[in-house]
Amino acid sequence: MNEIFDQITEMVEEGLYSVVNDPGIVILNILALLVLLFFVRTFLWKKVTAFLDKRQIALSEAIDQADQERQIAKSLQEKSLKEYEGMKEETRQLKDKLTQEAYKEQEKLITSAKEEVKRRLEQAEKDVEYEISQANEDIKQSIKEIAFSAASKIVKREIDQAVHQDIIDEILDEREI
Repeated sequence: MNEIFDQITEMVEEGLYSVVNDPGIVILNILALLVLLFFVRTFLWKKVTAFLDKRQIALSEAIDQADQERQIAKSLQEKSLKEYEGMKEETRQLKDKLTQEAYKEQEKLITSAKEEVKRRLEQAEKDVEYEISQANEDIKQSIKEIAFSAASKIVKREIDQAVHQDIIDEILDEREI
């Protein structure tokens, strides 16, 4: 393997040595290079530079468009974030408002229930007082009737019932029954 590399190396050295040592080959190479440059410059240079210029412009436009789209995306993201924050705040405020309204409604219901209980208790007290006064009136009436009956049996004389009633009322009022 080393032999192959050595042979290749020798051939390259001989080729380079022969080119540099022979002035005719050097001049031919220079002329070939000048002809090649002339043809490239005349026929290909404008097309290649135009193609490269178009490619550069297209790349610049693509970069500009990408920057614009990135800016638009960034602004949309910021706008969406602001809208999200706004909706979040609005939701929090609505929640707070509904919570306060619920507490107020709860307080109203509690107050209403307390007032209803108080009203019913007062009505019950009035009903009891009325029943007691009714019972007292019934008792007074019963006592009057008993007293009148007893008095009419005891006294068999003719006494006017209105006078007798006044006497019994007077006696009952003195005892405060």
